[in-house]
Amino acid sequence: MAKKKIKLNVVLLKNNLNIAAPETFIENYLQDNEINFNKGNINAILYKKLGSYSEPKWVENLKNKIVGDFTNDFPSNQSSGVTLFIEVQDRIFAINFGTLGRFNINKNTIEKTFGIYTANKLLNNDLTATIKSAHSRVNETNPVNKQRQYGADISNNQLFLSMEDNEALKELAVISYSSEDFSRMIGKYSSLNVQFLFNNIEIPCFQYLQPKLSRLLDLYKSVSPDDVKKLFKGIYPLSSMEAEPLNTQLPNKLILSTDTFFLFEPEIDYDLSLVAAIKIEDELYDELSLSDYLGKNPQPSFENLTEDKIFFLNEDGDIIKEWSILECLYGEIEENNTNYILSGGEWFEVSKDKYERISVAIDEITNTSFGIPDHIKDDIKKDIAQGIIQNKNSNQKINKENIFNIHLSNYIHGYLFDEAAKQINLYEDRFEVCDVLHQNTFFHVKYNYGASALSHLFNQGYVSAKSYAEFTSKYAEAVNVHIPDITNHLSDHPDNVTVHYLILNDKSQDRLTFFSKMALEDKIRTLQAMRFNVKMTWIRDMY
Repeated sequence: MAKKKIKLNVVLLKNNLNIAAPETFIENYLQDNEINFNKGNINAILYKKLGSYSEPKWVENLKNKIVGDFTNDFPSNQSSGVTLFIEVQDRIFAINFGTLGRFNINKNTIEKTFGIYTANKLLNNDLTATIKSAHSRVNETNPVNKQRQYGADISNNQLFLSMEDNEALKELAVISYSSEDFSRMIGKYSSLNVQFLFNNIEIPCFQYLQPKLSRLLDLYKSVSPDDVKKLFKGIYPLSSMEAEPLNTQLPNKLILSTDTFFLFEPEIDYDLSLVAAIKIEDELYDELSLSDYLGKNPQPSFENLTEDKIFFLNEDGDIIKEWSILECLYGEIEENNTNYILSGGEWFEVSKDKYERISVAIDEITNTSFGIPDHIKDDIKKDIAQGIIQNKNSNQKINKENIFNIHLSNYIHGYLFDEAAKQINLYEDRFEVCDVLHQNTFFHVKYNYGASALSHLFNQGYVSAKSYAEFTSKYAEAVNVHIPDITNHLSDHPDNVTVHYLILNDKSQDRLTFFSKMALEDKIRTLQAMRFNVKMTWIRDMY
């Protein structure tokens, strides 16, 4: 008889928590929010979270921004959610339901590697298991999220072969054909989406759930370093127990080695143009600055780093994004001859050869001889200031990059290609040649907004150069249309061509996360294999 499939979102909490002390793992715990139900002999808590009643956001926007105030009888909305906390062996699992369920969990108590490690272990143990899709933090157009979807299930060996050298796995969907407990699981950082299998007589399934969770926990506990290294190519997320010594040392390292750390945006799933201000605790800032935070908190504890908040606000003062200081903290350290990276609140170990190879590659292309004279920078600043004045009554953002590119092209007597009309079409693909072209050097320029902007920059240079290498005559013909002086035309036989990345940085540090470095290093190797020169220059004191 076919089994019932029940999909649950499962989270494992860290070690040494006691279900009899719910205030240690439930956010803002109130006993009145516990729901009574038949637990049998199982130690469990069913905990609810109710949001406040509020007018739908779209109604508020319609009134305030479109038509003005009006009388309406739209019903108020109330979000809600429930979390089932259940004790299994020596650990606690949390299973979330509803929109607000996940907010019941104190996120500092979540075992972040549980989801991805458990799915990985099932794949290694079960010879019948196949992979349906994989997401990774890699070197394509976006270093934070790349997805591979497979039209048919593939074996683990095929996935290992298809993984690129610079992969850092974020999500893995695995299908099992032999397990009696689960047919499918999607492992992520923090959570594991599991399709559990139950017999018809086991529904409702609560009394039968604990043994299946126990088998999941056994899978996670059995993960070995070899299991991790098989799927994580040279960069391995640490479990909470492995990360504990590094977290203990972190406050002291922040004080003694400030230059090795900085604050950055750990997520990019929002519209940066909507960000009007950055709030750290009670102060407003123009940028994320670790020195500003340490100026107010010169000796933060690890608890301070997890509890102190950073808010991205829109022009109305509403919160677009909220993170802890720890989640925004990035750093690279060496401990006991091992390289570690702190990113998004998590520690990663990086293999020595990978760390050195990528660091050397970035150092070799970093060019400090190219610079912009101060008088040109002053002119750029004046034009930006004038644009701000002209647009002060509108919400239109100033295109600082375009202003810089115009001055750059004039200064080096190059050709400005930072215009939509100068994009070229090759075999139905439309793309930007570069921002400024000068004597076989393709300048690609980006203001250092964050990881997504830099990834776009690196990919832009790669796509253009690759097209030049593959479709040389067609590419040169399309570009030369926009170059009036025939003596400066691109050649059908390119030689000594350079892709030069310029990063405009008004921040206190020149900062690339290791994941951005991975993205760039992959492009460097590919471009150099196609016989292009590659350079990168930071341009400071621009705005």
